[in-house]
Amino acid sequence: MASKPPTSKPPSPDKQKLAAEEAAGSDDKLASAKPDLEDDEDDEDEEDDELELDDDDEDEDLVVFTAREAAGALATILGFVKPFLTNYKRILSFVAFGVFVETLFNVIMPLSLKYLIDDALGEEDFQALYKILGVLAVAGIFTSIVAVWYERWDARLAACIISDVRKRLFEHVQDLPAAYFGRTRRGEILSRFSVDQAAFEGSVKTFANSAALPFLELIAGIILMVFLNWQLAAVALLVFPVTLIGPRILTPKAVQANYEQKQNESALLGMVQENVAAQAVIKAFSLQRKMFGFFRFRNDETRNKIASATFLSTMVERTVTISVLMLHLVVLAIGAYLATKGQITIGTFVTFESAFWEVSYNIAHVMHFIPVSISSAAAIRHMQELLDEPTRGADRPGAPDLPRVTHDITFDRVTFQYEGSQTPVLDNLSLKLDVGKRIAIVGPSGSGKSTLLNLILRLYVPDEGRVTIDGVDVRKVTLDSLRRSMAVVFQENMLFNMSIRENIRLGKEGATDEEVEEAARKAEIHRYIMSLPQRYDTPVGERGDTLSGGQRQRIAIARAVIRNPSVLLLDEATSALDQTTEAAINRTLLKVAKGRTMIWSTHRLSSVVEMDEIIVISGGRAIERGSHAELLARNGTYRKLWNDQTHQPHDAAAQADDDSDDDDDDLEDDEDEDDEEE
Repeated sequence: MASKPPTSKPPSPDKQKLAAEEAAGSDDKLASAKPDLEDDEDDEDEEDDELELDDDDEDEDLVVFTAREAAGALATILGFVKPFLTNYKRILSFVAFGVFVETLFNVIMPLSLKYLIDDALGEEDFQALYKILGVLAVAGIFTSIVAVWYERWDARLAACIISDVRKRLFEHVQDLPAAYFGRTRRGEILSRFSVDQAAFEGSVKTFANSAALPFLELIAGIILMVFLNWQLAAVALLVFPVTLIGPRILTPKAVQANYEQKQNESALLGMVQENVAAQAVIKAFSLQRKMFGFFRFRNDETRNKIASATFLSTMVERTVTISVLMLHLVVLAIGAYLATKGQITIGTFVTFESAFWEVSYNIAHVMHFIPVSISSAAAIRHMQELLDEPTRGADRPGAPDLPRVTHDITFDRVTFQYEGSQTPVLDNLSLKLDVGKRIAIVGPSGSGKSTLLNLILRLYVPDEGRVTIDGVDVRKVTLDSLRRSMAVVFQENMLFNMSIRENIRLGKEGATDEEVEEAARKAEIHRYIMSLPQRYDTPVGERGDTLSGGQRQRIAIARAVIRNPSVLLLDEATSALDQTTEAAINRTLLKVAKGRTMIWSTHRLSSVVEMDEIIVISGGRAIERGSHAELLARNGTYRKLWNDQTHQPHDAAAQADDDSDDDDDDLEDDEDEDDEEE
């Protein structure tokens, strides 16, 4: 009998892509879809109504899979996979041979019935019977062995292609410019590795058994039917399209129902994700029951959508099954009539019916693969969008390495504007930073402090002008040598989910355990590490969550120190810390900076009082520079910023916003007074 279609139909390519993006960006979706915490039940119903699709627009979104769509999807898949197949030609030949052998056996099997019935049984020729059964036994055993053999290679081929695609995506992401990550949501990038990758895997894993083999068997079966009786074959093939009427009517509704199901599942997933992230707030305000009410409401909606989608998908299957059954009854009636009239033999009649069942079975298989292929093609186009993103920062041919920095870092008439911004953040900036000094870059929020560091690192390149190190344009040296001569400590330092030792060692590939420990000593974190049960082998957890903010920062400093950089860049390195921890980290940084250039971008002026030189950036230009005392004496922008931070209570409180106990307010005030005295 014809195989049963799958239990659900995926949405059209555009809808699949939309659903993927919604799943990846579920936080944004929930922000607009979830009812307000204080709304009553009527408001919840009203808010939920906003999620319903406009009935007037539904007809435009309903899709029936056409032959053109199927062919286009297959072409997209093959075009995307072809470059990867060149590395596995031998494995591909094994799979192709196995598919050919299995196709040949599935033609021989029904054809043998004709000779078995007409020649062996009809004529009571037992010698012919034994020969036919013997050939079938040998062919069956051989085909079974080949099938197991090629299935193994098919699984390996699929795994290799999936792995190569994943590696290509990840490698491409590593080379994307910083500007791309600035304008692209994190969830949109992750969806390429999750939703899109899963859809792509579905077609790759099932291609041989659900597309290639059924298609070849379908062609072979039609040829066999025509060979047996072309008139009966013509009737069967001409009437067969009638069986597609039911699916054509019901498929749009099934597609729409499945799409709405995915929308609700995305919203439900986002609600769970948000709930887990907000557990502290939920417990603090005793919102558990309220949150469960929201979840139950959304879960009930999702349950109804799943039931509707499953029923409609089942009806699509059922109409195909009923239609094919009716068609077979017609073929049986006509074939039986021809057999009774002597126009065909009983063996031909039985063989034809067997071949027709096989054709029906394979048509069903091919049709099952069409929505899978369309979904996969949509995912491929989504992944290809990422792969088409241009990479920046590649080395020029023959670019030399940057030697150790010995003189200066210069910004020569640099203008830079971020994508989507209306005004340049740096405007014809000319600035010279002398090597060996401790230099602070300060200024109002958005003045371009961090941008200066990004340009030095070549995370971005100037729109106009150039950045030079010892007179050499940073774009003309190799990127690895440029960044190898520098180290960065950010405000939020990412620690990877590995041991403390491995996190520090990321700063210098191949660093010895002694070098790791020496870097930790300089960062003044060694004693704490040694107090841990696993010491340097202690896992830090996801994003370093098992450590405090100060501990994470010290490990990040150790990671920077182990590079022994010429230039140490600090981007708001202590801005997220409380004042006590900040003061301790500042002392460590000043010790670490000895013998090297330090460039510190910060808005906390108390951190840079002891710096050799302070440069004030405003309006995209350097407007003041000098020591702390010199700048205060000028009574300019720096003096205004200093007064704002040291005399406004709300700013002083903001500096200590990480303190968890309100009873420490008096201590904070004392610390602020100490800062003023300095």
